[in-house]
Amino acid sequence: MKKIIIIISAFSILSAGAVTPILGMRFNDVAAASSLPTAVTSIGLKMEVADGIYSGFDANVDGTDFRIFLERSFGKIGFGHNAGGEPTFTIGGLYPVYTNLNVEVEYLVKQMTTTGAGGAATPDQLRLSLTVPF
Repeated sequence: MKKIIIIISAFSILSAGAVTPILGMRFNDVAAASSLPTAVTSIGLKMEVADGIYSGFDANVDGTDFRIFLERSFGKIGFGHNAGGEPTFTIGGLYPVYTNLNVEVEYLVKQMTTTGAGGAATPDQLRLSLTVPF
């Protein structure tokens, strides 16, 4: 399976219009926290596949989250997995603050995972991110 993903990613990068690296700071589960959670650094690549439509992948530097996403000027959806290899789904909006600074608010659907207490599903989260596409 990993070989297929690598081949598809390589083909996508070769056929993409513009490839842009992305650096980000994610604050996970901001709705349940009483103060700002610890930031997690993320890194990835996005490529323009059509006019104003981007596709790419990003991951937390600590290896706890990986996803493939589709982005438009107003929002982003993503499919990925957590550190346990269990599936996650993200949907959210983004707001460009400056030319190269975006604020993103995403809803993480984690009900498909079983890494919670006693093997129960992990609660969904609201994530706030600051991303810088170069």
